[in-house]
Amino acid sequence: MDDKKHHLIQQYFDDFTDAFASFDGQRVAAKFSFPYMAKSAGEDRLVFHTERELGEYFQRYLDEYRQQGCRQCRYSNLTVAWIGSDCAVASVDWTLTDGGGQEIMSWSESYTLLFREGRALAFVSVDHP
Repeated sequence: MDDKKHHLIQQYFDDFTDAFASFDGQRVAAKFSFPYMAKSAGEDRLVFHTERELGEYFQRYLDEYRQQGCRQCRYSNLTVAWIGSDCAVASVDWTLTDGGGQEIMSWSESYTLLFREGRALAFVSVDHP
């Protein structure tokens, strides 16, 4: 598919790790389109209608991760499946690490992305083991 859009997907995840490192839920929420639906590894499915609402949700997780000693996150194993020319499903493995680079936790997640105004935004994500 389009190299420019593939670059936008990679940029999405690079920017996501920078936003995460700020531990600012609103900055992370800016990476999403609304309404946005998240499905955890269990049965939980959540729908967020505003960036503010999602930012508050992310802030709770960021605060918890920081208390657990997390200082950064990184992604690996990026794979992309195109859905037409305007959307893609991008899957990554996430690893949260402490200040010394030691793993605190990891999981895999897939994001359905759309392209708007020269950038990728997620509107669905699914956590998976």
